Amino acid sequence: MKYLISTLLLLGPLFTHPVLAAYPAEFNVTYQLKKIGLIAAETVITLNKKDNDTWVYQSHTETKGLVSLFRKDKIIEKTTLKRFSDEMKPTSYDYIHEGSKKNRNQSIAFDWKNKTAKTVIKGHENNITISDDAIDNFSLQLKIMKDLNEGKLQLAYNIVNKGKLKSYKFEMLGKETIDTPIGELNTTKIKRTRKNGKRTTIMWLSPELHYLPVKIQHLEKDGTDFSLKISQISGPITKGKKYGEIIEEEDD
Repeated sequence: MKYLISTLLLLGPLFTHPVLAAYPAEFNVTYQLKKIGLIAAETVITLNKKDNDTWVYQSHTETKGLVSLFRKDKIIEKTTLKRFSDEMKPTSYDYIHEGSKKNRNQSIAFDWKNKTAKTVIKGHENNITISDDAIDNFSLQLKIMKDLNEGKLQLAYNIVNKGKLKSYKFEMLGKETIDTPIGELNTTKIKRTRKNGKRTTIMWLSPELHYLPVKIQHLEKDGTDFSLKISQISGPITKGKKYGEIIEEEDD
């Protein structure tokens, strides 16, 4: 009997649905956002599985540091994904911004049967036709993690964003080892530059964390620089490894 149990344990991963296996395990990760060298906000992002066919991907951002003395913003983003045949697809996306004088809220409802998406932006509804591989801007990160984990080198995506279907392409920049508050990490570096050239986004993704981004930098055309950097991580994605002590970075 003990040999049977051992064999089943060894074969366990083979019974995991291939679609789910390609995606990262659940995680809870915290990032510090800096703008012009100063801590401006903290973001907590989580990935949780409700059942074998449903995942919830969510972020919660609050202003911190000196910025919090002047603004008390809170931003919540949430994407629910479900398994459709051989792919995990978003069924809904919500963006809620509290503390802003303007209505910045928006949502997307995906209708995969009819290949449409209903977007609601600042209270205004719009319906657009979408492709089979369309995703929202938030769950794009999960898709990148999945694709890199599968060894894909061409990173091109169709994104429902601001009521339109847009094309995003990323350029591979190679490998780089960086220091983070959770330790030194080997990363794969990718870049996306907007067509209008107004912003460039660079990501550093850790292979040992299923290509989770450990640093994201946005460079504006006017020279403004703001970045996210990992400060804490937990959950099955770590595979039991303890990543360094939580270090609060001080303002430069």
